[in-house]
Amino acid sequence: MGNNILNIFDGNEIEGITTLIDKLEKSSFDYMKLESEGMSIVIGKNGVGEISDISVSGAGAGVTPPAAAPVAALAAEPSDAVEVEPPAEKAAVPEQEGVFIIKSPSYGLFYAQSEPGAPPYVSVGASINADDTIGLMEIMKTFTAITSPVAGEVTAIHVKNEETLEPGQPLVSVRVS
Repeated sequence: MGNNILNIFDGNEIEGITTLIDKLEKSSFDYMKLESEGMSIVIGKNGVGEISDISVSGAGAGVTPPAAAPVAALAAEPSDAVEVEPPAEKAAVPEQEGVFIIKSPSYGLFYAQSEPGAPPYVSVGASINADDTIGLMEIMKTFTAITSPVAGEVTAIHVKNEETLEPGQPLVSVRVS
């Protein structure tokens, strides 16, 4: 790739990216990923191995940062030189009459059980009551119970244990009784 990818940003944007890098370096986080329409910015430190999905036209494979080296990987779509894949969409769950879809209240990590090896909070076919816990959501080492606002039978579970959640993402479908 002969062109400097940073040429697509103006001085203020470069200053903002630099500020993000400085704040990340001072934080306890390993990486930061920002996505917007047509652009994805991933900034990592300490050899983050989770960043492997940035593709550049002509390069073929993803980019994996070297171990123990700070990394700032950028990808954008305004020019022909760079190609960005849109973020993977979570599967849409169709609305059905008499079925209530419990959705994620915010970003976080979903846990289907109270601890490893414990039975899941809910399973397909199980009857649940209003206010029963259907899973846990972890945000910054804080766990919050996700409860059902309705009573009924669980007809589908739309997330896996330890899946990253987005606001409004369908979690569980309940046929209301």
